[in-house]
Amino acid sequence: MNPGEHDALNRAEEHHAWYIGLRDAIARVLSQPRFAPPPAPRVLDAGCGAGANLRLLDQLLAPSLLAGFDRSMEALALTRAKVPRARLWIDDVCAPAAACAPLDLVISMDVLAIPGIERARPGVQRLVDQLRPGGLLMVNVPSFEWLHSEHDVAVHTQQRYNAPAIGQLFEDVGLSVEILTYRVCLLFPAVVLSRLTSLGTPRRPDIEARSDLHQMPGRLQNAALLATLKVENRALAAGFRWPWGSSVFAVGRKPRT
Repeated sequence: MNPGEHDALNRAEEHHAWYIGLRDAIARVLSQPRFAPPPAPRVLDAGCGAGANLRLLDQLLAPSLLAGFDRSMEALALTRAKVPRARLWIDDVCAPAAACAPLDLVISMDVLAIPGIERARPGVQRLVDQLRPGGLLMVNVPSFEWLHSEHDVAVHTQQRYNAPAIGQLFEDVGLSVEILTYRVCLLFPAVVLSRLTSLGTPRRPDIEARSDLHQMPGRLQNAALLATLKVENRALAAGFRWPWGSSVFAVGRKPRT
């Protein structure tokens, strides 16, 4: 990420409707009986960022292993402040070196977009290899290449995805696709409008580029956004698949045999 983006992420994770809504989606899915991990599961956040998702998993699942890695020391310091008991280390989702198998759940939120699908594929395969039979991989990635904007330059996104690409990735690494849907569907027109002026930003490093994380919505607007996302999340957890949106959300399961 560009300088200052981890601090912006740290603030946004606590207050921005988009991040709270993502955690709400994770929690709602994992509360479904078919997706509930076993007691005291072993969980890993592959690309833990500022740590709010790892903290959620700690509170929600009471895991026996709570682990996370990131390429950034700054990110790990933020995570350590939120989740002191977590096992944390520097690593790369493209080639994770540290093994902590067996795992029951791996999440990776908006990380696979940074290297792109081809560079990330071997690392995803290694993570899947560490899952127990029946274990889950949950990912969220930004959608649609035409939505590439200054935000993507600032956070070093190399590739935005469509749902079929994530479905194919899961099949390639040996997962059955349990959930494959877009997210932020009802708010999608507003997302597009908010980025119109920066769509098509050149895909080259730009130290001056700033992400959307620096623009927090007002309190009432944020509350309305979060309420809308929670409506979407309830439908998603109940089995509805949204046809478009600014993110792709997917859950894959390692076969039991």
